[in-house]
Amino acid sequence: MAGKLITERTGVNGDVSFLVRIREAGVAVSKTFKTKKEAEKFIREVKTKIDRGESVDITKIKKMTLAQIFDEYLKHNTVAKGKKYDLEKLKLEIGKVPLSNFKAGTFALYLKTKLEQEIPDQAKKKKSHPLYDGHQVVDPDTGKLKKKTYSESTIRKYYYAIKTALFWHAKHHDYTFDRKPFDDNPPPKAWEPRDRILEAGELDRLLEATNKMYVKREEWKCLILWQYYSCMRAGETLLMKWDEIHLDEKNPHHSYIFVPKENTKIADKKNAEDRKVPLRPEFFHFIKERLMKLKKDGQQLVFGDYWSSSSVLAARFKVICKNAKVSDFKIHDLRHCAVSWYFVNTNLTDIEISKISGHIELSTLKRYATLRHSDIGVKLWANAT
Repeated sequence: MAGKLITERTGVNGDVSFLVRIREAGVAVSKTFKTKKEAEKFIREVKTKIDRGESVDITKIKKMTLAQIFDEYLKHNTVAKGKKYDLEKLKLEIGKVPLSNFKAGTFALYLKTKLEQEIPDQAKKKKSHPLYDGHQVVDPDTGKLKKKTYSESTIRKYYYAIKTALFWHAKHHDYTFDRKPFDDNPPPKAWEPRDRILEAGELDRLLEATNKMYVKREEWKCLILWQYYSCMRAGETLLMKWDEIHLDEKNPHHSYIFVPKENTKIADKKNAEDRKVPLRPEFFHFIKERLMKLKKDGQQLVFGDYWSSSSVLAARFKVICKNAKVSDFKIHDLRHCAVSWYFVNTNLTDIEISKISGHIELSTLKRYATLRHSDIGVKLWANAT
């Protein structure tokens, strides 16, 4: 019976699709699928509803706008503030589009347009913030400032916000979710790898620049050095407690920092685990001789009492970079510096370094491996006469 309801079609590019037409018990439904398996599943779902006497006419749902679907999703779900902001913005941009018009082609055009779109100024903007240059970057061809465009990671957030809302709506109203727009359009990249590490003299300039801060000067110095040595993510550092620092003065090589899995951004990943970060000599002496002086009675968090979140920390660090005249540098780049040190100065394997840094995908460490090349040459010539 199902086979008679399915028509196989071949497009001009040779793509095969499967058209389902159901005319039964007053029901008139038609829908195209990428695979025959999806088409057969749709037929079974429709026939089950017919047998139960339920409504299967999705014409009304197809006429709903994306804004209506987003509103319904927000109404019935607890949504993080950032994702809610993204959906509200999407309502303004594509909210008037009916669900029936949300196709692979139109979605592809939307993604392409957004990736090429310049980031607009805020509506009430009066002047550019000195730390952000009004969403401008230097054009490598002309050397002049030009407007930034949206990053792939930003558009990726919109991509998944749309997909999540549409998938929930289909499940909530018991109709087949149309995967084709998302199957035909892979999500933009999550992030662009950065290879920026500190150059000679820049660490000293950053530390010196903390003297221009109104408050927390010593705390800033310690935070910067901690990130420079530890390989830890900023979020992990802010959650770190004093009792998670284990110093063994008799056997310093046994010293370590305990990082609970739940404090990491990869806590929900399959291979995520607690880790013990061993201390290189400079790191050990820094903690023992300098950092421990910050500890106060009753204080649990090492740095978390000074900065409420990694985003606040990153924003204030921009001020330090500006005062230090260190350009194109972010708080997260200090982690790159720490990881790079192990590749340049030790013979640890990638797996051993990943146990320190907390990377669960060794492919992420590949870009650091290039730092070993010049060091290899030094080792080859070390015993030359």
